[in-house]
Amino acid sequence: MEVTAEGSTEQQQPLGLGISDCGEQRQTSTVRSDTPGLSQSPEKAPSSKSSVKAATPTPQVDSEKKASINTSSVGAPVTPPTAPVDSRRKTRSQTPSVNKAATPTPEVDTLKITTNGDSNSMDVDSVMSTRNLRKRKEPPTSVFDSVTEVMKPLTDEERQNWKGWVELESDPALFNFILRKWGIQDVKVQEVFGLDEECMSFVPKPIYGMIFLFRYHDDDAEALEDAEKCPKHVWFANQTTNNACATIALFNIVMNLPGLDLGENLQAFKEATQKLKPAYRGKRLGDNDFIRGIHNSFARKVDILNADLLLKHEYEKWVKTSKNPPKKAATKKGQGKKKKDDDEPGYHFIAYVPIRGDCGDDWIDIASANILQRALQYQDDGVEYSLMSLCKSPTRVAMEEMAVNMYLIQALEKTLSEAIPDWKVYIESRTAATIEDLLSTCNLTQSIVDTATPTESEQARLDAASGEPTKLIELYRELVKEQDRLRSAYMQEVSVIGQEDEQASKKKVDHTPILYKAMQALAEAGVLRDIVNDVREQEAMDEN
Repeated sequence: MEVTAEGSTEQQQPLGLGISDCGEQRQTSTVRSDTPGLSQSPEKAPSSKSSVKAATPTPQVDSEKKASINTSSVGAPVTPPTAPVDSRRKTRSQTPSVNKAATPTPEVDTLKITTNGDSNSMDVDSVMSTRNLRKRKEPPTSVFDSVTEVMKPLTDEERQNWKGWVELESDPALFNFILRKWGIQDVKVQEVFGLDEECMSFVPKPIYGMIFLFRYHDDDAEALEDAEKCPKHVWFANQTTNNACATIALFNIVMNLPGLDLGENLQAFKEATQKLKPAYRGKRLGDNDFIRGIHNSFARKVDILNADLLLKHEYEKWVKTSKNPPKKAATKKGQGKKKKDDDEPGYHFIAYVPIRGDCGDDWIDIASANILQRALQYQDDGVEYSLMSLCKSPTRVAMEEMAVNMYLIQALEKTLSEAIPDWKVYIESRTAATIEDLLSTCNLTQSIVDTATPTESEQARLDAASGEPTKLIELYRELVKEQDRLRSAYMQEVSVIGQEDEQASKKKVDHTPILYKAMQALAEAGVLRDIVNDVREQEAMDEN
């Protein structure tokens, strides 16, 4: 008899099965009798084909005797063969205690047969496959592991090591937080709600630049082909990295503001890229860990995975297009605009900034006209847009005005002391704050006051009151009131900065894990199933 043991992982129709349930595993052994040498004795059975080892030789089996074949778990006596068999058939159990297999199972990997000369029986020890044959009732744990890993909060180390860029929300508070983290001083981003005179009056002055956010169209790409080359005295960078358009727009403004305090890192970056072409500047910016890390301050793990997935799809699309480039169709006369890509166009930022021009304050009118033209061009398509201004920080404006105010007060106090030694007796209201008080509340130092330069009108007021004690005291009272207003404006802006930092800190907290656990708990409690059923019932009622 020849017994074969195949190691195939595919399930085949077994010829004879002995099944044993052990815990969560179902073990099976299969005996095949499909060769002409079936009438041979076990001692003549070839061992090279079946991985069967004979421990001791045994005499030829008598045709009247029965040989029992026992598995390691359940005995399954089989009628011994008496003639060659040329077709496959199942070996049937001779005892009622053996259960038949209801379903096919894999063949055994190896069989070890030992013969017993006294009883003329063979013991078959099967080394069974450890494969779990039970049907899984739950999804694989690897799926849950992947979801759990995605839902974990992003660590600072992971955020810093990631080389991509995430989309930045068009929020002035977040922009201001990023500017301060970069080390840029004395600037502020503020939203512009309209280009009319009334709306522009609420924007702090001076305005250094404007940032226009709109949905990008194919027509804009064609217009860029006719754009002028970048002059050498202009710092301009092309966007070479996905999702970096907000940072590029900010840099194209701040890098062209003379006298602006950029901080140590950005000042070194500006000097290193000053002589490069715009495309190389954009590449350097995209590879800068310091700039990218702060840009990604509010990135979540889901945002990073989405950015990587989008980049992967773009690469696959590029590979597919490069292998099968689309044929250029001839443009028919009178044909309209070319068909746009199926992909939805994204939002992009455009920066407006005056550079070495003679336009002065009129540049805002020129930029406003261009912005209105773009807004009206796509208003029928329902294109949304927003407008922000990059202006001088109100804290810096208040401090500079406070320095001039303190300069005039100190000059006036000196004149009053010379004209009226006890002049403070005639001051009904309180006196002006000292430089020590302003240093602790507004960071105003005496050196800043000494370098302050009053305007011609302010100096004229001081000169007009000279020699007249009554006018000097009246001017002093006006300057004290002005100082109180400036201190209040400064403290109010400091409070706004604190609110922006608090908002940014909350924005950095990833609530995705908490929401996921909450939804998971609702699903396990059956709440979501009830909601889905209610929605389906409502939809069915609406259809009827």
